Amino acid sequence: MLGYVTVDKNELKVREWDVYQAYYCGMCKSIARRVGQLPRMTLSFDCVFLALILGSLSGPQEDIHWEHCIIHPLEKKPVVLGRPAVDYAADVMVVLAYHKCRDDWSDEKKPSALAVRTALAPAYRKIKGCQPEAVSAVEDGLGRLSALEKENCALIDRVSSVFGDILSALFSGYGDHCGVPPTEKRILAHLGKHLGRWIYMIDALDDYEEDKTAGTYNPLLFRKDGLVGMEDLLYNELAEIAKAYDLLDVRRNRGILENIIFMGLRSQTDRILGERTMKQHE
Repeated sequence: MLGYVTVDKNELKVREWDVYQAYYCGMCKSIARRVGQLPRMTLSFDCVFLALILGSLSGPQEDIHWEHCIIHPLEKKPVVLGRPAVDYAADVMVVLAYHKCRDDWSDEKKPSALAVRTALAPAYRKIKGCQPEAVSAVEDGLGRLSALEKENCALIDRVSSVFGDILSALFSGYGDHCGVPPTEKRILAHLGKHLGRWIYMIDALDDYEEDKTAGTYNPLLFRKDGLVGMEDLLYNELAEIAKAYDLLDVRRNRGILENIIFMGLRSQTDRILGERTMKQHE
């Protein structure tokens, strides 16, 4: 999810940071165990939020183990093992990474993107067999997104909504396999929808100057009002995410989830808006 959905580490308790890391390392080991070693290189902290929020709605309290790994052979790291939400979020991370590499190769012909996409292809096919609905939602959504980008669509609300649809399906689709009540599935769908919209908008704003220089598609370059009103749009999305979260029956890890939603996302928004304002004044 592009590196924007993260915690504000300075505001986490030591125990909360351990749990956050344990979910990250749990996803890494899940990928290695089920689809191979190479896809582990795609892992980022973004999908930890997905694993945490889905894992908070059902099942027992997670057990944290301390284990060595290839990257940390001397120091043990906390790991959450055997949780369906962790496996699901790991699958989502690999699927999104595969498509990002595919798009980078298609748009910019980056050799590194082609190499990573090729390396991920066997894992992607395996995940597609296990998670057909999730993969189909991503493929269909990215197909619609690609069509709008080729048209140089100037409506950021329309384009961001397509990415929102993808995350909506990914957040709510987990409940099909794990008995999440229909009401909570609808709430997850709403949360994912607005998180996806926020991610697309914040990424477009963050890449504005780079895309302008490179001639790469960015809806803000074609938007009638330019960057005017982006602050309101972004904060409105954060408000919708927060409202959806407040409706969920969160049973554990509230401190971490609320750190991400109320501090991490807000911090990223403030940072990128601030950077964009500074560049406009230069």
